[in-house]
Amino acid sequence: MKKKYILAIDRGQSEIKVAYYNTAAEVVCMEARRCQPIIRRAPGWAEQDMDLIWEQTVLAIRGLLSKSGIRPQEVAAVSFCGQGGGNFLVSEDGKAIYPGVLSMDSRHEEVMDSIKKSADMDIPRTAAFMLWLKKNEPGVFRKVRWLLGSKDWIRYRLTGTANADMSDPPVPADLDTGEYDTKCLEEAGLRECIRMLPPLVYASEVCATVTEEAAKITGLEAGTPVVAGAHDMIACSVGSGGNRQGHLTIIMGTLGINIAVADRNTELPGVQVPGESFVFGGITRELKAVTTSIGSGCSTMNWFLDMMFTLEEQEAKQRGISIFELLEERLAGRGPSSVVFQPYLMGTFYNSSAKAGLFGISAHTSREDILLALYQGICISMCLEIKKLESRVQKFREIWITGGGSQSRIWGQMFADVLRRPVHICKDGEAGCRGAAICAGVAMGYYTLQEGFPMPGMDLTYLPREERAGMYDRQMRLYEEAYDMSARFWSRQKDI
Repeated sequence: MKKKYILAIDRGQSEIKVAYYNTAAEVVCMEARRCQPIIRRAPGWAEQDMDLIWEQTVLAIRGLLSKSGIRPQEVAAVSFCGQGGGNFLVSEDGKAIYPGVLSMDSRHEEVMDSIKKSADMDIPRTAAFMLWLKKNEPGVFRKVRWLLGSKDWIRYRLTGTANADMSDPPVPADLDTGEYDTKCLEEAGLRECIRMLPPLVYASEVCATVTEEAAKITGLEAGTPVVAGAHDMIACSVGSGGNRQGHLTIIMGTLGINIAVADRNTELPGVQVPGESFVFGGITRELKAVTTSIGSGCSTMNWFLDMMFTLEEQEAKQRGISIFELLEERLAGRGPSSVVFQPYLMGTFYNSSAKAGLFGISAHTSREDILLALYQGICISMCLEIKKLESRVQKFREIWITGGGSQSRIWGQMFADVLRRPVHICKDGEAGCRGAAICAGVAMGYYTLQEGFPMPGMDLTYLPREERAGMYDRQMRLYEEAYDMSARFWSRQKDI
């Protein structure tokens, strides 16, 4: 029977999606299961049951098989994407020995606060958590055989083989050699963890096959090739057409992330502030990805809407439309707001003291002024991060937006105006899942990054309006000044 489909598994924090794609990376059928709510056994902790994650994945796969009518024998390969970071610990006998620790868990901060770091000492959060575990749960620490990420755990259960991929290694990896850089473990007194690191592969490599046991549980065919898959950010980039340098993907989701594609040999200048930008391995050895983030994108918008605009939310519900459709009606035809909104509700990766706030409100300020400022503040703050990316990589030729916020016409047009370039909206709203399928397509030889690469469908293209661009140039400068002034205030505020 002809192998015509790829099974992509997207392990998110709140939902597990599984989908069949054809060999041209076009979605055929999709199924999803809600994940267990985050467990917080103590303040700052964030965990999920590892066995339950696997059970939910199995239910999603079986649901997809039933819903689609596609036979397991028609599946050419299985691939993955998933939330990056986190500590999913497995014993020698393949069992989960601790709850899955999510990337938002703050126990690594507790450890880092107690360490007097030297200037060249950089301990990633996954390693810092292992230091916490060694000190507080030594019995568990001694049992760890594999240190995995969330998608790696699902792949392990499917194949019985432990791997990590170059886009999401548990500790830093050298993009030139493809090997782990274990200096951070040695500096942290965690030499024991070196043996816990799973073998590294690239996201578009076949690393194992479905076992007989997993086949019986999931309904898949034993021996089906399994591809490593990628960090969800990198999967979103490739799913949005990121196959060469000069491509930028803006993920308008929870965090507000920008992902630039760079050729492997591109020399990148260092960052001015630690945490300001990160470099990840691409889906093949040919590429790497450079990212920035404002730390809280759509989550900030949702928080403010829930706090300050409940009447609008109620009206939207009564009319049977989304809150964003209602807001677009309210804000139609308005020029830029003079109110400055800083969207750092959860701090940033390079300044944990950063806060959200509104500036420039007067007795004449309307609710619409504030609403527009929310949109504007998130967009302009992300564009300031994009400027930093361009200083490291190059000016971007192609800009694509994906994520839930990509459906906002206000944001789409605003990004085009601020960046003074066309901005494309992905037709496929699940760019991460599509990226996982593309990893499998490359692994199975259906296409390469250069030849036959399946570009995404385009839902809309927003063109810049020159009459607005000049106003946004002034806004950008104002936001830069506001951040510099606020940073000094935030630094003093944290001691109160």
